[in-house]
Amino acid sequence: MKVPDGWELIDGRLMAEYEFEDFALAKQFVDAVSVLSEQENHHPELHFGWGYVVVELFTHSVEAVTQKDYDLAAKISQMSAE
Repeated sequence: MKVPDGWELIDGRLMAEYEFEDFALAKQFVDAVSVLSEQENHHPELHFGWGYVVVELFTHSVEAVTQKDYDLAAKISQMSAE
């Protein structure tokens, strides 16, 4: 499986960090990722604060990174580029 641009495998998790101009824009991104995650029925760990969001993907049911994680990562990357 190919790791999408901007993502890294770190400690068995697929992770990416996004930077924003302020807290409000970071929260808007978290909200958008939340909506997408509900649509995909696959939910990342989201860590955010002033000007940043870290997205961490891992399929808990199999305790590994799966195709579902790569697919959601690609959709999040596409969304962040818009």
